[in-house]
Amino acid sequence: MSAPPEWRILTAAAVFVVLGLACCPQSGFAQKVEFVPDIAVAEAQYRDANEAWLRNDPKLAAELFIRDPQDMRRRIRRAAQLRDDAMVKKDLYLRLVIQRLRDTRGRIAAADDRAIPASALRKDLEEHQARILGEQERIDGLLHDLPAGDEYTLVRRALTEERASFVTLQNDIAMRIRSLQNIDRTQDAIQAAERNDAFAQKLDELLKIWEDERAASERQRPKWAAMYRAMEEALDKPADGAPSKQDQRSKSPKKSKNGKEQPSPEPPPMAVAEPAKEPGATLAGVWTYYSQPGAWSGYGEPQHVDLELRVENGRWVGSYAARLPTRSGVHAVRLLLAGSKKSNRAAELRWTSDVPPAEGELRVTLGADGRLLAERSASSDSYIPRGMEILLSR
Repeated sequence: MSAPPEWRILTAAAVFVVLGLACCPQSGFAQKVEFVPDIAVAEAQYRDANEAWLRNDPKLAAELFIRDPQDMRRRIRRAAQLRDDAMVKKDLYLRLVIQRLRDTRGRIAAADDRAIPASALRKDLEEHQARILGEQERIDGLLHDLPAGDEYTLVRRALTEERASFVTLQNDIAMRIRSLQNIDRTQDAIQAAERNDAFAQKLDELLKIWEDERAASERQRPKWAAMYRAMEEALDKPADGAPSKQDQRSKSPKKSKNGKEQPSPEPPPMAVAEPAKEPGATLAGVWTYYSQPGAWSGYGEPQHVDLELRVENGRWVGSYAARLPTRSGVHAVRLLLAGSKKSNRAAELRWTSDVPPAEGELRVTLGADGRLLAERSASSDSYIPRGMEILLSR
């Protein structure tokens, strides 16, 4: 015995309606199906690229003026390439996040006009399910009353197969009913959210945050490139107190026609006076951040930075006070610095903070142009972010 034909037609129609709503292009409830890049993949690629840049050459700034210039140029270009690759992948990830938020905002706004009639469909399926259960109970009764004997084997097999088909059909209908229940609850939540102005406002604020993050990323990309160009150009400048090639040529002893060296003429009296000390010839002193292109890296441009260093008992000690932007706002930080003194022009310092309790590393390097590169290379608390500033002597 099989189910009446009209029941099978109704079941097929109900399944088609439930499954075809999202894929039928002519349906009033249809959604446009298109390929969207996976945000999770884009985020993972950005995180991996950023980690590759961070781990590539952590001592680049500290060794800028103490290693072979040709090797340093290669390292600078490698770091610049990795940083630019990370910024490109960050921009792609942020664009996908912003696009998803915009799509969500648009769907919420249009939810009332394209709602699926889930309640009506669910009611029809529940009535159909009741009829199927009735038929299943009838088959169970026939199997129970069927006499034993080999002559009823074919009848028993046919009834068993019919019962199995009813069980499968009833399970399918139950799944469709649960799907419609979930759709109904989701639509109610969306419609309630649409009526809640506070929710829409929060969604708009979230979208604004991500758009600002992407705008900041776009501004930072050329600044990173400018910073690495400045580092490479600094290698061409002579170190403080070192004579340039032109000075060396002018100071080389001249030879007479007979091949003997001629003594260089004595400099005028004013030239023998003790030269004034160049500003920034050592890390010791007070250094301040002044806003300029390519002079910082991190979540946002610092509002204020003061760095003070001095030598005590053969060690660098000092303090770092700043107002640094983060995702949660602008944080005022004060760090105590300490580290061994191995050079007048570079140091790796350990910093500690009382509020909040945290610690990390700060690398400082004095450039040939008298500017100080301060890099917060490690931090145990996101309240004090990693980043870099170029400071000038006060």
